Amino acid sequence: MRVGVVCFGAMRAHLPPGSVGNRAEVEVQEGASVADVVESMGAPRALVFAVLVDGRQAPIDQPLQEGAEVTLMPPFAGGEGLLSAATSPRPPETLCLQALCRLVH
Repeated sequence: MRVGVVCFGAMRAHLPPGSVGNRAEVEVQEGASVADVVESMGAPRALVFAVLVDGRQAPIDQPLQEGAEVTLMPPFAGGEGLLSAATSPRPPETLCLQALCRLVH
């Protein structure tokens, strides 16, 4: 089955040939998970900090459907942006996912 992949940061280096910008389509077996997609791209799982499937937060073992869009984000640090982990009562990973959702949509 084919799924779309959107990669940010260091994950972009693992996109297959023929990718356009930070997006690609990959072929995986029926019933594959996000982890299977990451493996098929040759990326280490440790490089995946946050996952979205069709715009929603998902675990790396999330099973996928034909045509799903998987967004992969590596850990990142530094800079000042839309959200500040230092001043927010929410966990940093929640803030990162919110910022990523704004970029994707």
